[in-house]
Amino acid sequence: MILDGIPYIYFLPGTISLSKFREFVRKIIRMFRNNLILGISDELPPPSDVSRVKEVSRIISEVC
Repeated sequence: MILDGIPYIYFLPGTISLSKFREFVRKIIRMFRNNLILGISDELPPPSDVSRVKEVSRIISEVC
């Protein structure tokens, strides 16, 4: 089982490309499909791109 799984750095602008972000989220979902509680530790740091949180939801809907 994995609890969490997406490091906060993936939500910071200019650190990880959107395509790499999507690839990482899909990989986590595939690897732990039946034992996954996907979340973000604590809070997103201030300059985070909140639209990526919505993107995670979209990817989950697409993959599952």
